[in-house]
Amino acid sequence: MKILQIAGRKDSGKTALAELWTRVLADNGYRVGTLKHHGHGGKPLLAPGKDSTRHFEAGAQAAGVEGDGLFVLAVHVDQGLALEQLIGWYETLPLDLLLIEGYKYAPYPKVVCLRDEQDRDLLSLPNVRAAFSLNPALSGCIKLFDRKSCIEWVEAFLKE
Repeated sequence: MKILQIAGRKDSGKTALAELWTRVLADNGYRVGTLKHHGHGGKPLLAPGKDSTRHFEAGAQAAGVEGDGLFVLAVHVDQGLALEQLIGWYETLPLDLLLIEGYKYAPYPKVVCLRDEQDRDLLSLPNVRAAFSLNPALSGCIKLFDRKSCIEWVEAFLKE
């Protein structure tokens, strides 16, 4: 199972990118799991409209969210923890890729989603492979509205 993180600040496109990649890869036969860090306080829920539910509905074989000491995992049955422990749950599943949204300081390969020039400090996070952005004026980033480029990037990552 390969691991790829998606890091960025609030409203930078992280969930949109995770959802796009999950949907397209699942449609192409890849088995994708997602794990989202719930950094907003309170206990996370799998509920309609929530990010982790969107991941699950996009075709993830497993979708989880962790926050405030509670780990909520939804798994298609046909197929307070540290990040490494959470990943351990996913390692028991037959996945090709685990997309981790958040945990920006973890050492895994990652992409960053940038809102504007002020977010460029995220490029100094460990193991950054690429930058993506919803902002058409931001240079040096793959544009999130360019679905083809986004998909080509993740497919190349999977073939590494």
